[in-house]
This record gives sequence, structure tokens and C-alpha cells, in this order.
Amino acid sequence: MGCCGSKKEKLTNKVQENQPLDQIKSSQVIVQTNKAGTKRDYKKGDLIGTGAFSEVYQALDNKTGKLLAIKTVKLQGGKDEILRTIIALKAEIKLLKKLQHKNIIKYYFTEISPNQSYVDIALEYIAQGSLRKVINKVRLDEANVRIYARQILEGIQYLHQNKVIHRDIKAANILVDSDGTIKLSDFGTSKVLESEETLIIQNKSLKGTPYWMAPEVCQLKAASFESDIWSFGGVVIEMIGGLPPYADKYGADIDAYELMKKIALEEKPNYPQQTSTLATEFLDTIFVAAHLRPSASKLLQHPYVQISDPQIDSEEVGFKQSLDPVPSKSKIAGPTAGNIQDQPINSTQTQLKQLQSHKLDEQRLQKQREWELALQEELRRKSKQNL
Repeated sequence: MGCCGSKKEKLTNKVQENQPLDQIKSSQVIVQTNKAGTKRDYKKGDLIGTGAFSEVYQALDNKTGKLLAIKTVKLQGGKDEILRTIIALKAEIKLLKKLQHKNIIKYYFTEISPNQSYVDIALEYIAQGSLRKVINKVRLDEANVRIYARQILEGIQYLHQNKVIHRDIKAANILVDSDGTIKLSDFGTSKVLESEETLIIQNKSLKGTPYWMAPEVCQLKAASFESDIWSFGGVVIEMIGGLPPYADKYGADIDAYELMKKIALEEKPNYPQQTSTLATEFLDTIFVAAHLRPSASKLLQHPYVQISDPQIDSEEVGFKQSLDPVPSKSKIAGPTAGNIQDQPINSTQTQLKQLQSHKLDEQRLQKQREWELALQEELRRKSKQNL
């Protein structure tokens, strides 16, 4: 449907990290053409996924015949918004180029449209789609859950060993290849740490999806390796029961900040009814205070994920379907569902959707500011009571 054949270009800037936006000059953020780059010739096909700030298309490389996933990020809005997008994109691309692991999505190249209105990021195409899409279709047996859990942990272990916090681990951001290989994706909110000492000052922004957020993140403390582990535990609950953590208590329509308030009080999620004893023991080691939470390396030693060869086992097990019905999609509708859209994009509908999304983003930002102030006041009040 769409076709790009421009020379390869790259985003560059001279913006210093954490530099206030009102101090950034337009000359600091530029687009450079890579003169030595090769011409990219690819055609976009169906829309296969949508995010808060991007759309993902199936695409075909016209030179090699290789299938691609093209993440299209539009550069729109005011000067400040475009600057934020460019800086975030540059960080994401830099990170994707660095990551090389069997359980991490592969990065291929980046293209900027001729009129510089959008950026295309070419990634590995995973036909099966997201883990959320798999969960929507079939109820996973425990054997499947354990195989996937181990691979997710191996991907997280690799990230943490390279000082990367994902910050938005959930089934919708995890892909499953046709051979059962897990791929962590969507690194738009991830953070690379210069050192352990800079964790707090670098990473105190609120990123992630509430259902999977750790209590300390909802308390506006810094995200950390430990908060990724909590989110991973939420994915295990999601795989076992078919619903995100807390969805059984509050449904999918609860206000995000109301949910964050409950999680901030260190409310532990319920486990699905069919959770085995071994899975319960595994989850009990995860849903604890941050300083007690085990690392990904430590969790990989737990009997629940002790599988000799996940790749071989996944081929033997396949996608087994339980006799239990899959939870209704209506129960997990909305941004947490991660459902893939299979319909071609309609330009008019897309424009309306983008306008609505922009308004919602403004409302969310306002709500976040109000929530942060309210939570800070609540924490101050509790602190005085404890004196």
C-alpha cells in the first residue's frame, strides 16, 4: 500500500540529555542523509498493530522478498512534541541496534519519509503476532506457560546484563514466532543506565502500563530491574488465566490512576484459579517488596522454568488448547488487550483516530499531573503519621 525508496537517512541531534525543551534550538535537531547508505525499496501492506504513538505494518522488501514489520512513527504536533518524538526515536533506534539476542526482536534499518513527516523503523516480522493475540485465541497449558516464561526471562536477563530496563513488559509487547520462539519488543519506553548510581536520576519518569506496574513505580519511585521482574510476574498471570493482573478484581474499564493508587499501596494481584502449586511458589517469589525480588538470573534457577531445551520442548508441546474457554475479548478490550487489527488502514478513519488520540493524550497528561500531586500529598501524610 505504501512504498518507500528514499536513501537511508538517520536522525541526529546535538541535544544534551535532560536538556529542557525550551532551551533546545531547531539547529540542534537535524536530519542527515547517509550518503554511503543503500537505497531501501519496500512496500507496506496491511496494518497489523497499533500503539499509542505508532502503527505497525506488514511490509515486503522488494529487493530480497523478505517480510518486514514496519513501525511508522509520525512526526506531528508542535515544535516541542516533534522534538520529544525525535529524541525518543533516536534513543530507541540506538538501543535496538545494540541488542542482539534470540529473544529480542531484530532491528534492520530506519527510513525517514522524503517530506520528513514520519519515520519508518524496519524490524523482524513475526507472523504469529503478539503473545496477547495467542492468549486471545487459546488457553495455554502450563507446559506452554513454563516454556514461554523461561524465554521471556532469558530476554529480560540479557537486557538487565546490558543495563537496560524495559519498563513496559506485558503480553502485547511480547511476540511469538511460529516455532514458539519468544521475542521481546517495543523498546520505546526502555532506559539504558550509565551505571547503577545513576538509576534514580535517569529513570524517575512514569512509563509503562498500569496493570503490569510495580508498586514502587506507582509510588513515583524510579523504575528498576526489580520493577521489570514484577511486570514479568504479571505476564505469567496473564498467560495462566488469560487476563491481565488485577483485571479479575477491577475489570478493564477502571481508571488508570485509580488502579495505580491501589497498586501503590502494594496490593498484590490475585492468581488465577487454575494456578498450580509450583506456579504459586514461583509467583510468590516475585510479588514481594522490590528489595526482596529475585533477579532474572536467579528466577531462571527456579524449578518452574527449569526446561532443558525450550526450543525443542516448544516444538513437542505446540499450542495446546485447554477445554476451558478463553476469556471473552470484551473483558480485556482497550489498550491493555494488545489485539492485532487485520483490516487495511483507512486514511479518514486514521486521521479521526489520531485527533481523538491527541486529545486523550492531553487528558492523560493532566490526569497524571493531578494524580502525582495527590499521591505525593498522601505519601507525605502517611510519613507524618509514622513519625
